[in-house]
Amino acid sequence: MGRVLTVTTSSPEETRILGASLAPSLLPGDVISLTGDLGAGKTAFVQGLASALGVETRVTSPSFTIVHTYQGQFPLVHMDVYRLDSFQEVIDLGFDELIDPEAILVVEWGEAVAPLLPTRYLEIELRQPLGPEPENIRHVFLRPHGAEWLRKLEAMQRAAEALLDAVSPGVSEGGRFLDSSALLARDHSDRPAEPDEED
Repeated sequence: MGRVLTVTTSSPEETRILGASLAPSLLPGDVISLTGDLGAGKTAFVQGLASALGVETRVTSPSFTIVHTYQGQFPLVHMDVYRLDSFQEVIDLGFDELIDPEAILVVEWGEAVAPLLPTRYLEIELRQPLGPEPENIRHVFLRPHGAEWLRKLEAMQRAAEALLDAVSPGVSEGGRFLDSSALLARDHSDRPAEPDEED
C-alpha cells in the first residue's frame, strides 16, 4: 500500500476547512473520489473545497440531480453516483465527458465507479469511528494515486496544519495527524461484519 495521510476532524466546520486546504494544490483536470457512509461529511468536504475555489453559490449534495457544476477559480463538477445502479447508467450520463481537462471533478461514492476513474486521482475516505469517540469525530483517509497526487498531498498537509490549528489551537499535530496504518487496522477490527445485502 502507498502512502495514506490520515487526518482527524472534530466538527463539520473542521471537515470543511480540510476541504479548503486542498484547493490551492488543485488544477483543472484533477479528479477526486469521495467515499464514506451516509452522513460522514462528504458534502461538507466539498463545501469547503468549493468555497476556497471561489464558488459563491450554495453547495449541496447532488443526490437527486446526479451532477452539479459550480463556477469559481476553475469549474467544479460535483457528482453523486449513490442512486445509480450500474456502470452503464454512469456511462450513459457521459462520465467520460465529465473528466474535463478544464474542470475539477469530485465524485461522491467514487468507489462504485473506481474502474472508470483515471489512473491518477485522489481517493478520500471519511469515516465515523465506532466506539466511545464523540459523534462529530471523523477520520479522513487520503490516498494518492500517482506521484503528482503525492506531491499535492504533501502541500495539502502543510495547509491543513495551519488552517486547523487556527480554529483548534489546543489540538496537537500528533493528535490530529495519526498513523494511518494503525488506525485502519484498529477501525476494521472494531467493525462488525458487513451484511450480505444492503439495508
